[in-house]
Amino acid sequence: MTWPTRRGDAAEIKLKYPEQAEQLGVALRTGDPLADAVVAELADLGPSARRTLLAGLRDGLDSLEAPPPAVAALLADVESVSSPYDIDRGAYVALTVPPFAHNIALGQGALVNTYTSPVIAAVLRRTGRLTSMAKRRLDETGKWLLQAILPGGLERGAGGYVATVMVRLLHAQVRAVVRGQGWDEDTWGAPISQVELVRTWLDFTLVSYRALTAMGYDFTDEELADVYRRWQHQGRLLGIDDAFYGDITGHDQAAELADLIAMTDDGLDPDTKPFLEALQGAAIQQLTPVFGDPVLTGSLIRAFARLIQGDARADALGITPSELSPLLPVLILGTAESRRLARQLPEEWSALQRNHRAAIEEILAAPDTPTTYEANLA
Repeated sequence: MTWPTRRGDAAEIKLKYPEQAEQLGVALRTGDPLADAVVAELADLGPSARRTLLAGLRDGLDSLEAPPPAVAALLADVESVSSPYDIDRGAYVALTVPPFAHNIALGQGALVNTYTSPVIAAVLRRTGRLTSMAKRRLDETGKWLLQAILPGGLERGAGGYVATVMVRLLHAQVRAVVRGQGWDEDTWGAPISQVELVRTWLDFTLVSYRALTAMGYDFTDEELADVYRRWQHQGRLLGIDDAFYGDITGHDQAAELADLIAMTDDGLDPDTKPFLEALQGAAIQQLTPVFGDPVLTGSLIRAFARLIQGDARADALGITPSELSPLLPVLILGTAESRRLARQLPEEWSALQRNHRAAIEEILAAPDTPTTYEANLA
């Protein structure tokens, strides 16, 4: 199998990672065959098949009579996902962090990293509205993340489970669209390939939780292992090959995988900066109700972005300096101290988790328009 020409130096990757290089080459050419087959089947069968799929996601494959074969295969796949661990332990770790902090880690950490991928920029160009969709992408990814954070959220039929499979199918729909527009796989590999999916998995684990730590939210090694195990489960629901991440339970292992994935990049795409500017604007809109003033919010967002990305990378990405950066150490110290004190009192620690869970449930209960991943199956 030939290596896509715009996906890094194959010889260099083989030299540094000889055991993973062949697997990586296959992953660059692979999307998600089960989900891709469902998208093709839904296009042929229409609304009745979509209703069948939605019913199966909510009530299980066994509740369906004679489901279409691709739908049945996908449901069998996601229903077979299991873990020998209590994955809700990872959910309770996430609940020690307030929703707004998860939002900052998402918008200034995870999504920045995702959309600096040249191939993701190329996919976004094909789907149109590269910058105008930034707020919607932030809002919808945040909603999905919060649905998946809740304890029990990844159980069959639960909100996080259904949303995660919907996101998986949205990825497949995008692959079908851009392939229909003449996507050059010899240059880029598969659109939203397994490599991009693994990158996303790392963005929600390594990148996000390092960002939270930089903001003053510390985690023990055991807590991080619980987070990674929950995301192992969620990654399988998303259709990501667990050969890459199935044994990762800490940042050091994840960082080595991130280095491997980064070697498939081919420089910064020129469309990345406009998207990141739009993402910053979206974050300001979203967080102004938390911080009270849009100018203050913008300064805080830039300060946190530069903290998370580092000054050199922030400069390269066009994230301008913030006059509030010198004040961040005081805010971070206050967050860390408050967290340290709460850890010492089990009742306080539990109350923290309950309060954050209630805040997430309130956010999710608020009326809103259907997300793109929901509308894709409507």
